[in-house]
Amino acid sequence: MPKMNPDLSIILTAGLGWFSSAEHLEQSEHGIGDNGFAVQGVELAATANVDPYFRFDLYFQLTEAVIEEAFLTTLSLPLSLQARAGIMNAIFGRFNPRHLHQWTFVNPPLSHVRFMGEAHFRGAGAELSWLLPLPWYLTLAAQALMPSEEISFMSSTFGVIENSEAGRLESPADLVFVGRMENFFELSANWSLLWGVSSALGRVWNPEAPELTGRAALFGTDLYLKWRPISSGEGDLALSLTLEAMLRRAPDRDSALWDHGGYAQLDAQLDRRWMVGLRLENVDDLRMGDAAPAGGGWAWRGGLVATFMPTHFSKLRLQADIGRERGGETGFAVFLQAEVSAGEHGAHKF
Repeated sequence: MPKMNPDLSIILTAGLGWFSSAEHLEQSEHGIGDNGFAVQGVELAATANVDPYFRFDLYFQLTEAVIEEAFLTTLSLPLSLQARAGIMNAIFGRFNPRHLHQWTFVNPPLSHVRFMGEAHFRGAGAELSWLLPLPWYLTLAAQALMPSEEISFMSSTFGVIENSEAGRLESPADLVFVGRMENFFELSANWSLLWGVSSALGRVWNPEAPELTGRAALFGTDLYLKWRPISSGEGDLALSLTLEAMLRRAPDRDSALWDHGGYAQLDAQLDRRWMVGLRLENVDDLRMGDAAPAGGGWAWRGGLVATFMPTHFSKLRLQADIGRERGGETGFAVFLQAEVSAGEHGAHKF
């Protein structure tokens, strides 16, 4: 029998930041954007199995009074199939599907802000995934998202249907389509590897310059390698490496513009309470034209972070960044963050 009441949790994430210059790298909607205090997010999460056939998940951001995600998931489709429908984060890459409290750094990667969105790349739509009957874990998934800002669509790459000439959806080709292949390998008792490939196709509408209207595409790959010496009894010790790269094609007057970016991140869990991390990032243009997206250009950043976790429900985090963008000076930033969670808290994705 399903539970009568859903699992509820409220997660507060707040912090303090200092930048060496007012002209600093963009930090995203959930980042600490300027000197001083900031409430990065207050998330209300509710999850429940409706019956043997469906589960419901809701993630509501109280700071902006906006639904981040609200979707149904099937639980009993045949042939190892699973479907979701509602408002969802796009299944692109490793970072985009994750919520603020799952970040291991105070801010998201530069590539996420440029290619995904200020908060997330998300929208209302449907998804179908298939776990293939193979010796290793391999899933194929596809999403179709409605690019309407009226129903929570967000993207740094694709346009909203309200900017089209008709102002509404005229054909299925106006939807944004996202695909992902994900492989998981248990290399040994202590080593595991996850490798994914993602793509997204959609449209860009420019009412002020119709010649810049056209189709855009995103491509990405990500790798997550984790070592945890369970066989030796050191279960609280872990080391993980994350690599993620993205490539974007956007319409231009004569051909297309291309830009790319990515990051490498090393996280070390020293014991049950302490974790440290290092992240190196870069975004750059391959070919830019008249349709260059806002915020385009070369930029790099490096960051160090230390996280103290008194319990599973609280975190204190100290982070230092150094970075630079084209035409600017090298800048420094320091952040102090606190996070607390009250209530039932679901398991995190690997």
